[in-house]
Amino acid sequence: MATNGRMSVVEDLVKYLDSSMSKLNRIWTEIGIVDYQRKERAQTAMLHLQNLLQDMVQEEEALKHQITKRIEKYTQEVKTLCNELEIPQFEPCGKLSMLQCEKDLRAKVESLSQEKQDRLNTLKTLKDQDQHLCDAMCLTPYYIPTGSTPSNDQLKALEQHVNSLKAEKEKRFVEFVSKKKQIVELFHEIDRNPQSDFECDVICEEDNTFLLSTENMKSLKVLLTELEEQKEDMQKEVTELWGRISCLWDRLEISEAERSHFKKDKSGIKAPLIEALKVEIAKCEKLKFDNIQRFVEGMRKEIVEWWDKCFFSREQREDFTAYFNENYTEALLDEHEREVKKLKKYYEDHKQMFESLEKWDCFFRQMIEMERKANDPNRFNNRGGKLLQEEKARKKVLKDLPKIEEDLKETVIKWEAENGRPFLVEGVALDVFVQRQWEAYEEQKVKEKEQRHKAKARLMEEEMIYGSKPSTPAKKRFLTTPTKTPSSKLRKLEDGSSSRISVQVRLRVKLNDTTKTPMSCSKIQHSSVFASPAMKAPMSASKYTPGCKTTRRRSLRGNRKVLSERNAGPPNTALFSHTTVSSHGQTAPPLHYDASMASMGSYQDFESGIQMNSTLTYRRKPPLGI
Repeated sequence: MATNGRMSVVEDLVKYLDSSMSKLNRIWTEIGIVDYQRKERAQTAMLHLQNLLQDMVQEEEALKHQITKRIEKYTQEVKTLCNELEIPQFEPCGKLSMLQCEKDLRAKVESLSQEKQDRLNTLKTLKDQDQHLCDAMCLTPYYIPTGSTPSNDQLKALEQHVNSLKAEKEKRFVEFVSKKKQIVELFHEIDRNPQSDFECDVICEEDNTFLLSTENMKSLKVLLTELEEQKEDMQKEVTELWGRISCLWDRLEISEAERSHFKKDKSGIKAPLIEALKVEIAKCEKLKFDNIQRFVEGMRKEIVEWWDKCFFSREQREDFTAYFNENYTEALLDEHEREVKKLKKYYEDHKQMFESLEKWDCFFRQMIEMERKANDPNRFNNRGGKLLQEEKARKKVLKDLPKIEEDLKETVIKWEAENGRPFLVEGVALDVFVQRQWEAYEEQKVKEKEQRHKAKARLMEEEMIYGSKPSTPAKKRFLTTPTKTPSSKLRKLEDGSSSRISVQVRLRVKLNDTTKTPMSCSKIQHSSVFASPAMKAPMSASKYTPGCKTTRRRSLRGNRKVLSERNAGPPNTALFSHTTVSSHGQTAPPLHYDASMASMGSYQDFESGIQMNSTLTYRRKPPLGI
């Protein structure tokens, strides 16, 4: 296509040259220029034409050369920018013309230059932020070589570094504000003023001006810790002083009014308060030395309490010989104070085990008490579900006691393994102590059982001799028909007896049974009523004359008093129920408790009736009170 264009231009040029030469020849002919002049003029025209074309070629050659130079320049710039920006090299297409290649290279140079400028601007911004943050926290700025274009990775790393510094600064600032607030409060609580330049910077300067360096943050933390420890020490000192004062007040028996007056407006832990407490202690100490004996006795009570808490044995308690010293001096008082401190420290060092031991001891005592209540026959008289509650509590104690004992043993075993020495309770190992407690409990149960058997045997012996009282508990009430007010004579009889119960006794024994032991009770039948002597009619019968009845009533009054005292038996708290005696299961008709005592004969008649109807012989015991 280019060749066709060129041929067309040549043809046009030849046509234009031929036309022009034809015109020149016509003009020259008209003018009359001779042939040689025509030839000269034609050569001149040809020379002009050659020069023109030569100039045009030279100009185009120069243009081509310029384009080539620019292409080389742009190519070099693109290569340099790609290297600086750390991107792949740009390769223009080889089929493009010089002008198109120049255009593409120029556009690429412009885009790469803009990217480079953007990176440099970003770098400058990030470096400024980094420098500001590093100055605020006294850190080293992020290093990027100067005079070079940063890569994308370098810019990302720098941006992350700046973001981390921002977060760190924000964190340190929040920490500083929080700790500054605590420090200011502590300065106020302990009544302390800033002493060093750093403390002044923290307390007096603005928050934004404080240098959040690593060293300053460490110093801030150290200052806060120091103030907290100082406050804790002052609190501990104040607590100890108040405890000392309270102890002195208790031993000096200071009134509540004086205590309240001293405590008024005395709160906190400031130095003036500590000084006032020390003055009060000095005052009480002076009074203490004036009352050494009372102080020593009070401390001895406290020592006994600590001995009990620490489960000290008798031998361990006797080791403190000053406890038995009656020579009350300051040295003796100091010795008691040291012993109290020693016991307190011993208890605190083993507090966990002593608390576990106290818990076990409490449950063990609860078990003993509940077992005692479970064996009490009067517990069935309880109302309001109390018996059910006691039974539930007893089951819970019996269930929890083994677990508590096992936990206690594990705790002691662990402590002994850590300390390499045995843990003593009342001077012996824990297993021995627990075993002794159980053995003592079992021995007490056996002892109580023997006492009940002895009491029962003694009661049955007395019942065989003097009769028995009804087994119905005294607290039980019967629904009876209301009766009229008893006569004055009956009231006189009732005043002499504590039981207010009329008794009839009848004892029948087979006369021909000589194989039985005289005092055997194995075949005695028990009932809730009494048998009366068969040979004696009631005193209220109409066959007695008034005089005889009065004489007989007076003679029987003393005997019935003795019989009522015998029938009263042991107190209501006895563990065994009382029985009555009848012969061979035969019982008299039941009697009401409000029946007249006049229906009972004298004791002599009762005894003579037994002797007449029985072959049993026994020695009569004298009445009680004689």
